[in-house]
Amino acid sequence: MQVRLSKTVLNHIVKRHPEVKPYLDKIYETVQNPGIIIRGARGEFKALKFYSELHIGPKYLVVVYHKINEEKVIKTAYFTSSVNKAKGEIIWRKRH
Repeated sequence: MQVRLSKTVLNHIVKRHPEVKPYLDKIYETVQNPGIIIRGARGEFKALKFYSELHIGPKYLVVVYHKINEEKVIKTAYFTSSVNKAKGEIIWRKRH
C-alpha cells in the first residue's frame, strides 16, 4: 500500500510538532513497519513505533493516517511517551 505525505501536511507537522523535524524519515518507517496500530474515534488509523534513541528521549512516534483507496494518506505525526495518549482501540500489535 502506498504512503502519501503532502507538502501541506509536512509543513503542518513541522510547525505544530517541531520535535519531529529531525525524524521525518521515521514517519514513513512507522507507517510501513509499525509496532502498534490504533483505530481512532473518527475512522482514522494511528501507527505507533517506539524509538529509544531520540534527542528528546525514548518516545513513541504516532503517525495518523486515513486509508483512501490503496493509499495511506498521512494527516499528522507527533511523539508521545505513552500508548494510552494515542486514544482509540488497539487493532494490531507486532509480535516479538
